Amino acid sequence: MQRSGEQDVYPFRAAARRSVAVILVSITALAVGLLFAVSLAYFKSLDREAAETRLLLYKRSLNDTLKRYQYFPFVLAQDRLTKDALSGASNQRLNLRFERFAEESELEAIYLMDVDGLVLASSNFNQSPSFLGQNYAFRPYFTEAIEGMRGNYFGIGATTGRPGYFVSEPVMDAEGNVAGVMAIKLDISELQQTWEQGEETVLASNSNGVVVLASNRDWLFGSLTDLKPEALASIRATKQFGDRAIDRLPWEVTGPASVRFDNNSYIYSEAQADYLNWNIHYLLSEGRAYERALLTTIVFGSGISLLVGFAAYLRSKRIQAALAISQSDRDQLRDANRQLERAHSELARSSKLAALGQLAASVVHELGQPISALRNYLTAEEIANDGSPHPLQPKLNGVVDRMESITKQLRFFTKPGEEKMERVVLNDVVCSAMELMQHDFDLAAIDVSCDLDETVAVMGNRLRLEQVLINLLNNALYSLNEGAGKQLDIVLSQTNGLAALSVHDDGVGLGDKELSQLQEPFFTTRASGDGMGLGLSIASSIVREHNGELSAENRAKGGAVFSFKIPVAAHEQEVVA
Repeated sequence: MQRSGEQDVYPFRAAARRSVAVILVSITALAVGLLFAVSLAYFKSLDREAAETRLLLYKRSLNDTLKRYQYFPFVLAQDRLTKDALSGASNQRLNLRFERFAEESELEAIYLMDVDGLVLASSNFNQSPSFLGQNYAFRPYFTEAIEGMRGNYFGIGATTGRPGYFVSEPVMDAEGNVAGVMAIKLDISELQQTWEQGEETVLASNSNGVVVLASNRDWLFGSLTDLKPEALASIRATKQFGDRAIDRLPWEVTGPASVRFDNNSYIYSEAQADYLNWNIHYLLSEGRAYERALLTTIVFGSGISLLVGFAAYLRSKRIQAALAISQSDRDQLRDANRQLERAHSELARSSKLAALGQLAASVVHELGQPISALRNYLTAEEIANDGSPHPLQPKLNGVVDRMESITKQLRFFTKPGEEKMERVVLNDVVCSAMELMQHDFDLAAIDVSCDLDETVAVMGNRLRLEQVLINLLNNALYSLNEGAGKQLDIVLSQTNGLAALSVHDDGVGLGDKELSQLQEPFFTTRASGDGMGLGLSIASSIVREHNGELSAENRAKGGAVFSFKIPVAAHEQEVVA
């Protein structure tokens, strides 16, 4: 009877074990599925926030580009020569003035039209093709200006075939009537190239949904929506896109923040620009979120599965197997911790670089408008003096040119661009830098000696090389002020095809700091508020752009020496774009 009872119990126990196993497997599968869903939603929310942040930067860049010359046609419309040309006077002086203004302001064209749309004067009067003698009465920007309003328009040039942004202003006669239209054309190809080089997916569309700027050139002038017949008729009547066919792009909005485009799914963020009713679209691949969610699920799902398995082994009293699984679990957790630590380090580095890029974009934005306004004021002053500049005006123009050049260079922190390389004599670089720093050295009673080989020349950008030397001199000045030394030596030489420029000081030295630390953005040994820790990072980046190397070391007798080496220029080299 006892044996029969045991036989009845064993099947019951086996069934119970199977039921427990099924329940554990079901709970594990549910937990893994829930973990994947939560992880995916979390990473998608992070990507949406990142997309919105990047979108704001692109919007600001586009707005700055379109806003930069908004008031220039108004200033030109007040010029006496402009109004005289509309009254029948010779346009020779006006053509030359427009040509010079266009060259200085980097505009593609400046031109004047009469009330019938005929171009009377143009900055490209001596080029082929020229706007001179053309009629643009069919363009909307002309119609708006004739009605007394400022015109803004984007389209492909009817004469040149190149796309551009047009701004127009009415020219009033003495009675307050519209006597003509002043217009400018801005080439935005540089912005288009910047978007293409950014390795991001971004595009801008006009009010009809036609793509006018894009990170992929193949999408240009395609439509995100089906064009209405009246919109298509208007585009053809104004020749906005020339003879180009406007094809429907494979664009489908699949959710509030998602879109399917070109056979890919994206997290999608959109904002409207301040001009032309353009919409800016920033796309971030959904695959990133799925990959990170899958990785998270694998890592933590494996841990959950192992824990469930460990509990099952404990239940079945298989101690040895449970210990082996526990050890494996600990190894995987250590691997996961190492991965998380590496991810945290990468995130910290990316955040620092992103902050640096946003700082550079903010500086360019905040200084761009005052510089543009100063440029316009100088132009207006020259116009008011009938082309006779004030004695200080060339110097002020030089200062404005330098400020504009410096702000443009800040962009290399986010999207390095191409700089024109020309033959530069390093002795001239040292002299220019010393002109800027001499006053500071005199105030600090620093004795500066120079041992310069005046024949050393390199291929580079003079202003950026001056910036490197000024940063090194500023560091030396700070080190000297912190210590008791008062001697600074600048040595320029060349050997083995390399130009070497060194700055020696007898200040406090580098201490135990490595050059790799000092080159990190925002790393500084100075007191709070005294420097941002960008000088050596900027200098190192510029030297690398010139195929050179920056080095630093402590001097045996105290102080430090900072040097950079750049390949010397061949005798036949003059300019490299």
